Amino acid sequence: MVRDEDYIDFLKQIVSCINHGDYFSAKELSNLELEKMKHKVKKDRKL
Repeated sequence: MVRDEDYIDFLKQIVSCINHGDYFSAKELSNLELEKMKHKVKKDRKL
């Protein structure tokens, strides 16, 4: 599961991108975070 601190940091990054009108970066950050979470779930399932 995602820790609260990690999620808060992620949301701050997204908000910062949106505040600067950089929607492409917000999308890329979201995709990277999603891939990282998928990788973690696969790793946890193998254990």
